[in-house]
Amino acid sequence: MNRDVTLVNPDKSVRYAGQILKAVGIGCMLVIDKGKVVGILTERDITQKVVADGLDPEKTRVRDIMSKNIISLSKDDTIDDAVDLMEQKGIKKLPIMENGKILGIVTMTDLLRKLREREK
Repeated sequence: MNRDVTLVNPDKSVRYAGQILKAVGIGCMLVIDKGKVVGILTERDITQKVVADGLDPEKTRVRDIMSKNIISLSKDDTIDDAVDLMEQKGIKKLPIMENGKILGIVTMTDLLRKLREREK
C-alpha cells in the first residue's frame, strides 16, 4: 500500500489534475470534497472522457469525469482480497479506507510486485 495519496478537489480543471499526475508520476488521485472522498480520477478517465471526446481540459472539471462509485478495502483485507476485488470489478486501483479516512492506495502494480515476492 502506498500511504502517500495524491488528492484533488472536484472543482479543479482536468488540466490541473493531469499536470499533477504528470509531476508526481502517478496514474490516479482521489477526489476530496469537504474532507470526504467523493471519487477517483485516473489517467484512463482523462483519456477516454476528455481527450477521446475532444473536450477542453481547462474547462472540464474533475467532478465531470471522475469515477464516483468508490470501491475500497480496509486495512485488514488481504492481498488475495484485493486481487479478487480488482478482478471482479475490473479495476486497477483500490483506496484503503477505515471509517471514511484514507489510509493509502493499492494498485495492480503493487499487488503484482507482492505476489512475485511471495513466489520467491
